[in-house]
Amino acid sequence: MAVEKLEIYKNDNYVLNDAFDQAVMNLHILKKQHGYKSFVVCGCEAGDGSTTVSINLAAALASSGWKTVLVDGDMRKKNRYKRLNANTKYGLSDYLMGKIAFDKVIADTTTENLSYIPCGELIDNPVRLLVSNKMNEVKKELYKSFDFIIFDMPAVKAAMDAKVIAVNADATILVSAIGETSKNGLVDAANALTEVKANLVGTIINKTDMDQYVMYHEDYDYFQNEKYAKKSGKKAKRK
Repeated sequence: MAVEKLEIYKNDNYVLNDAFDQAVMNLHILKKQHGYKSFVVCGCEAGDGSTTVSINLAAALASSGWKTVLVDGDMRKKNRYKRLNANTKYGLSDYLMGKIAFDKVIADTTTENLSYIPCGELIDNPVRLLVSNKMNEVKKELYKSFDFIIFDMPAVKAAMDAKVIAVNADATILVSAIGETSKNGLVDAANALTEVKANLVGTIINKTDMDQYVMYHEDYDYFQNEKYAKKSGKKAKRK
């Protein structure tokens, strides 16, 4: 492996876990019904938080027992701006440029069933690498080895990279940030993906206030909250 096990932060927030459980359920359904394995996760606009969503989604899938790999496909951003790449030496771009063997860029993580591929060396314009035959080889190898493949890609508005990978992935998920992503930004990103015939399956709304989530999902804590048990007990006594 390329490096020692990478630390993947654990999310202990019950509300957030509930939200990602719903996303995992939807991906499981897509896999069951259509055989989908590879998913591109990209923001509509820069700063929408697609990397945070990608990490949590990949970790949730892995925690469900699926062998999952998270691929950092943003080769335009320097490693010091990335939370998982600080201690990595090689990555995707290094393999695509023929500098290292593919098995050397796959890192184990502290989350069971989850592997990680860093972006690698900074590339000003990685499009030619992303459309190369070597990238096709990457996809073939990952399909053979993993149950789920999550590609963390730059925002649609920021670069064409997400579209390049999306057209060859099984499905694409847009990430928008509530109160930050403009309506035009969301529409333009969705149109850009559908124009190239990417399989856009939905949008994850990021940066939602916890109170807002609870308001729209009143029973999210049904099995955790004692008030429901008390209500059930009262009903049972009246019968």
